[in-house]
Amino acid sequence: MKRWYLMRHGQTDYNRRRCFYGSQDVSINEQGQAEAKQLRLLMQERAVEAVYTSRLKRTQETARLAFPSRHLQPIADFDERDFGQWEGLTADEIEVAFPEVWQAWLEAPFEVTPPEAEVFSDFQTRVWAATDRLLDNAEESIALVAHLGVLRLIYQHLVDREAVFWNIDVPQGRVLLLEEQDQTWQATLL
Repeated sequence: MKRWYLMRHGQTDYNRRRCFYGSQDVSINEQGQAEAKQLRLLMQERAVEAVYTSRLKRTQETARLAFPSRHLQPIADFDERDFGQWEGLTADEIEVAFPEVWQAWLEAPFEVTPPEAEVFSDFQTRVWAATDRLLDNAEESIALVAHLGVLRLIYQHLVDREAVFWNIDVPQGRVLLLEEQDQTWQATLL
């Protein structure tokens, strides 16, 4: 049986301000550090063979606090989606600066691409391909500290292709356990 412990990075100041900031490499804040320590408590009795992260600081800082004695293995394809010119802006700021594209994106967020942003289908393809590569590893039990968009795509790929992307939540400081048995994945929020 495979067990994947999926964790969202701890809070950043951009999270607190509700900014779009996919590829910006920001650190976790004090609240994020507390959430990472909560992950350590949740995981202390659970054995994992490998700990993976994205290449971004916020996932690596979270993983270092959650798994202080473990080697981290960053995977570029688990980096968050690049939001181009929208990065660092709140929804209100985007609406003022890019009114037509913002409205179009609200109506079709998987088809409309913000200026200079990564196309959603490209993001999905790279995350699903990285997920498949990890599945091919012999490891039975892994931890992955990543980004909400990435975790949502992994959930859709393994657990429920019909799940509404926006309704999939992995709260900061919590663990989404995915367990595979007989080629079927089940999800439990710890």
